[in-house]
Amino acid sequence: MGSIALLLAAVLYVRGLTESARNESNFSAQAVSRMVALVLGVEEDERFYHRLRELLDEIAEEMPFPMIITDVKGRPLFWNGVPDVPFDESYDFDALRIIRVDDPPDEKIGALIEYAREFRREGKMVHYFLPGSETRTVQGYVCYGESSLAGRLGRGITVQLLIFLVFLVVGTLGWFMVKRFEQESIWVGLAKETAHQMGTPLTSLLGWIQLSQVRLDEREEEWLRPVRESLEEMTLDLDRLQKVSDRFNSMGGAPQLKHGDLRPVIRSTVDYFRSRLPQLRVQVEIRDHYDEVPLTPHHPELLEWVVENLIKNALDSLDKEQGQITVDLRYNATEAGVELHVRDNGRGIPPSERRKIFRPGFSSRMGGWGLGLTLSRRIVEEYHGGRLYLLDSIEGHGSCFVMRLPA
Repeated sequence: MGSIALLLAAVLYVRGLTESARNESNFSAQAVSRMVALVLGVEEDERFYHRLRELLDEIAEEMPFPMIITDVKGRPLFWNGVPDVPFDESYDFDALRIIRVDDPPDEKIGALIEYAREFRREGKMVHYFLPGSETRTVQGYVCYGESSLAGRLGRGITVQLLIFLVFLVVGTLGWFMVKRFEQESIWVGLAKETAHQMGTPLTSLLGWIQLSQVRLDEREEEWLRPVRESLEEMTLDLDRLQKVSDRFNSMGGAPQLKHGDLRPVIRSTVDYFRSRLPQLRVQVEIRDHYDEVPLTPHHPELLEWVVENLIKNALDSLDKEQGQITVDLRYNATEAGVELHVRDNGRGIPPSERRKIFRPGFSSRMGGWGLGLTLSRRIVEEYHGGRLYLLDSIEGHGSCFVMRLPA
């Protein structure tokens, strides 16, 4: 904050200097106009121009701003310091007094006329009058531009403001990046700690299940078959929990991608949910279709996580007695990528929420953490270089999410 206040103080100080330089230009122009009026009052017309030139030549070298003296019709009579138009002694006073403003004799005079008009439009002019005249009839104008000092100071203000904006933008972006890094560090640390805490009981449970299976295999009673099947399903659940633990443990680092077929990864996840649908929803059907697709670089465990989140979101959105989820894997030749479409016939997403669904912490489900789609997008886009987006959603008819990976 101190550096910002110092920069603002410098800007205000330079602005004050700029105004002072402009006021000095105006004061000098007024002095020149009085001098012109005095010369005009004491000299004859034929001597006026020559006497004026003598006086102005004496001060022209010290004049820090461009100046053009014109008559009342805008014809230039004397000028100094005008960019690219140096004063030329060869111009005759009588010739200058009779030129047509709308038809100048050459480019130089035309440029002077335009400069004088521009100065007058900007209000940078002072009238000069015939001394002693009661009517104070305007005889002409002393038109002046901005001094080089004022111009440099004005540009200095612009540069300072640009520096201030750059500091402000960089500082703001840095602050947001630090906050985001802190949040991500907290989530990564929480995920790794969760994985560490889950590791020991998971290993123990797997060991007990394996021991129970060995003991059951030693007996051949028919009534033990359902128990064996239950233990097999429990083993699958524990394996999945182990994968969840591994996913959490691998967060924060860049995963190693391997070229392979996506179909087994997606099919196993769909089959896992399909076998458990009666416990999750009544009368829910999952339809899946897998086209022949190219081998794709991917991380199987992380990709399973994405498919799980998409199916879970589809299940949570179902509000009809006949719920239906469609999982479709296809190749998009136009985008040169493999696409997974997950569509449901649920409640849909309101337009006001569609831009929020990938934000951390946003959830339309009571008690939801709002992390599933956020983490899924990060896995797909940051780790796999793909895209995860909402293709369409109609309230009361369902939604479709698309995951696209480069093939």
